[in-house]
Amino acid sequence: MKRIIIASVAAAALVGGGTAVAVAGTQSSSPATQSSAPAAASTGASLTQAADAALKAVPGTLDSIDRDHGRWEADVLGKDGTWHEVTLDANGKVIDQRVDPDDNDPEDAAEAKALRNADVSATEAARKASSSTVTSVEFDGDRTPVWEVETVKNHKERDLNVDAHSGKVTQAPADDDHGDDDSGDDD
Repeated sequence: MKRIIIASVAAAALVGGGTAVAVAGTQSSSPATQSSAPAAASTGASLTQAADAALKAVPGTLDSIDRDHGRWEADVLGKDGTWHEVTLDANGKVIDQRVDPDDNDPEDAAEAKALRNADVSATEAARKASSSTVTSVEFDGDRTPVWEVETVKNHKERDLNVDAHSGKVTQAPADDDHGDDDSGDDD
């Protein structure tokens, strides 16, 4: 915990243009305070580490992963064909896993088929799309299957699409407040 506080104070001081002096006491060796992440303890698990942990908890194919409010939320299509929601803490430890009861309609079957046929995985899409921090990757198999990747660099968000077959990275179309792909056109 001391390492997180020290890193946070130092980062805040440097961002603010000042300097920081920190004195660290002895480090606790309890498993709860040690991080297996190779990066600084304040950053927690990377998207790849969180994805690996989610897939270890539920073997299958990662459909989406998103960092929100200090936690990772992942959707996994299990090898048995059921959809699972996996919640991980900031360090990538699974804190909840359950079958998603809402994902059982025919549209989800089409999504599952497109996801299974993708040549590029979620973590590969994240690597292809970013030289900055990836905060979200989500599969979209509605038309041309793509991975929607959200990145952040210097506090600026950028949305990219990665073709699920070729791996080609393109800028995502600007969001339109007048329409939403999830609005459910009932024709």
